[in-house]
Amino acid sequence: MACSVAYNDTPECTPRPFDQKRDGLVVGEGGGAILLEEYEAAKKRGATILAEVIGFSCNNNGGDLILPNLQGITSTLRLALHDAAIDPAEVDYICAHATATKMGDIIESQAIEAVYGNGPYVTGLKSYTGHTMGTCGVIELIMTLYMMEEGFLAPTLNLEEVDPRCGNMRHTPGLIATKTHIASVQNFAFGGVNTCLLIKNGREA
Repeated sequence: MACSVAYNDTPECTPRPFDQKRDGLVVGEGGGAILLEEYEAAKKRGATILAEVIGFSCNNNGGDLILPNLQGITSTLRLALHDAAIDPAEVDYICAHATATKMGDIIESQAIEAVYGNGPYVTGLKSYTGHTMGTCGVIELIMTLYMMEEGFLAPTLNLEEVDPRCGNMRHTPGLIATKTHIASVQNFAFGGVNTCLLIKNGREA
């Protein structure tokens, strides 16, 4: 695992997902919880539905403790789309795993390009929180839900010069006011565990 060391005197400048000068992840702390409820039950009691889970996939490609696997990640993204019965073009936003490691960001970028081209906006939200390890998925889901509800997309912090090997995606260049209909939240854990969650805006549920 490569941890950022070049910015010890300027910690606000790291992590740098997808950036040419990224030098590794920054460990963060945090926690979160999401209430999942059967759709009809939530509607019946008049609950405010933030989003609807429309697709999910999880696999494990093994082979390496920390290095992501392009085939495994690409397969996970496609399986989630198949589970949701939607086309890649219907996804507006991708919350990338984006740990700011040298190879991790490149491999994820290649997988996103292979499945989505440069259609959806992409943000690395770990640029705000660091890598909170086991809780990164729920924290980034909460952040994505908030952006969906409020009608904006946050940019990737510290992304000043996109690494050409991470360049074939629609990076979020700044704060954007936009309505997100469908979002993908992607996380790829140590040991080759890959997950992808597709959610639909609750205002449309």
